[in-house]
Amino acid sequence: MPRIISDKGAPMMILQELKRKGDKLEINGQLMGAWPSKMYITSEEFGGFLRLALSWSVISYLLLYPFYRLAALLRKKHGRDT
Repeated sequence: MPRIISDKGAPMMILQELKRKGDKLEINGQLMGAWPSKMYITSEEFGGFLRLALSWSVISYLLLYPFYRLAALLRKKHGRDT
């Protein structure tokens, strides 16, 4: 399951489901690995969400993701997981 982690690697949120619920997006997960949580993105807020998701930082991360993933796999294989 996808996780949002802190800078120390501790899980802040475990994402379990993302679905449309009426005119909202519903995000189901667990906060801090313990508390079940439902969060919503409304149609009014979705524009801001898209602006964040389509920022240059996110697009460059998407383009570089295969290299980041390969580097992580190689580190893990050679026992240098950081």
